[in-house]
Amino acid sequence: MVLDLDFIGLLVAAVLTLVVLSYALGDHPIFRFVLYLFIGVSAGYAAAVAVQDVVFPQLVYPILDELNAAPSLDLAELGVRVLLVVMLLAKLSPRTARLGNPATSLLAGVGAALAVGGAAQGTILPQIGSAAGSFDMASFNLAWQGGYYLEAIEVIFNGIVLVLATVSTLAYFHFGAVSRGKQEPLRNLLVDSLAWLGGFFIAIALAALFSGVLLAALGALVERLDFLQRTLSLLLGAP
Repeated sequence: MVLDLDFIGLLVAAVLTLVVLSYALGDHPIFRFVLYLFIGVSAGYAAAVAVQDVVFPQLVYPILDELNAAPSLDLAELGVRVLLVVMLLAKLSPRTARLGNPATSLLAGVGAALAVGGAAQGTILPQIGSAAGSFDMASFNLAWQGGYYLEAIEVIFNGIVLVLATVSTLAYFHFGAVSRGKQEPLRNLLVDSLAWLGGFFIAIALAALFSGVLLAALGALVERLDFLQRTLSLLLGAP
């Protein structure tokens, strides 16, 4: 059997898989080495992607275009980009770290704004629209007029559950005003009741997410075990 690069890579992948699975028996130095190797490879890959997709097209190539008398950006915009990069590089040294605070603050502010905007557009607004449209009266009328009373009641019931889950979950995170001299927030009985119900719905959502993560982990485990079985068959020359 000729040991080509593909076969060597297959053996290395099988050995690394066995080392990672051996963590089930306890922590050991070889597992930590593989863990550090994974972290290093991931960091290196992320750095290579950042350089290729961000640094070169957004900074290096525009500077080269300026030097070649073929500007692709406004000179002021290019200057701002270079200045921000220099300020971020200043964070590498403790003596000049303060110079990079404005650029870091800008990155944090833009990232927070994008996160809030994404949450509002991708989660809050669709949830409000789904709750508002949960009472599908067209389906209700069609089922009721056709004599399918159970289906019509199911439409109304689904709408009530969806609206109640949305409102109670939002009430769970409402703490009201804090009076002077008191540390605990004040909430009336209605908000407390809705908050308790919201905690129930949140528990259901977290359980569903956890089960999804568990199923994904089991799927990855099955795939790795199948990979080891196929690798062992290859080594033994089995068809």
